[in-house]
Amino acid sequence: MLFDKDGTLCRSDGFLSALAQARALCCAELSGDPGITEPLLLAYGLHNSQLDPSGSTAVASRHDNLISTATVLAAAGHSWGQARQWAQAALDQADAQLAGSKAQSTPPLPGLQPVLERWHRQGLKLAVISSDLGPSLEAFLQTHGLRHLFCAVHGAERSPRKPDPAAALALCQELGVEPQRCGLIGDAADDLAMSQGAGLAWSLAFTGGWSVPFKLEGSHGSFANWDQSPNL
Repeated sequence: MLFDKDGTLCRSDGFLSALAQARALCCAELSGDPGITEPLLLAYGLHNSQLDPSGSTAVASRHDNLISTATVLAAAGHSWGQARQWAQAALDQADAQLAGSKAQSTPPLPGLQPVLERWHRQGLKLAVISSDLGPSLEAFLQTHGLRHLFCAVHGAERSPRKPDPAAALALCQELGVEPQRCGLIGDAADDLAMSQGAGLAWSLAFTGGWSVPFKLEGSHGSFANWDQSPNL
């Protein structure tokens, strides 16, 4: 069984909102253009201090956010080379500011651990596939005492990477499980499309991991509370 992390296993909108704000402020400082902050926050999916669960900060990889950052800077009249350089520096600075608190700031969702332990006892092979980087995934699992429940993690530094269906297939192969005997739980349309594209047996949408309500349905429905998770 494959799991997304942010918004599925953990509550991360507070941390990700802070990350988006830090990236935008770093860009403004580097470029000397305070007016760039608002367009960047909009591009990151942060509106009126609320993070869009379908926005780039919530669902896209660091690399994708770097490109969107550089694009906003270039649209403001800066050369692509300079925009790319500032974007890279801003993301690095924001990461350095917040990296130390990331795992502690993204707690597991209520009711998650007992469900994972039950499925683990049943002999199900569990794995995380995320647009976050592998070391961050490992830190989250280790910090919250969940690592022993998972057989593998597949972060954005690996190729193919999420949301390419080939990433899900590669993880199935690593687990030694046929795609037709594997399912996925995620909180984004990209998660569910990846599951379908990889030919996984089923997908479930998890909709209870963000402060902003949203609707999403997997091939086998959705749920919003780990205490109400389906029996498998």
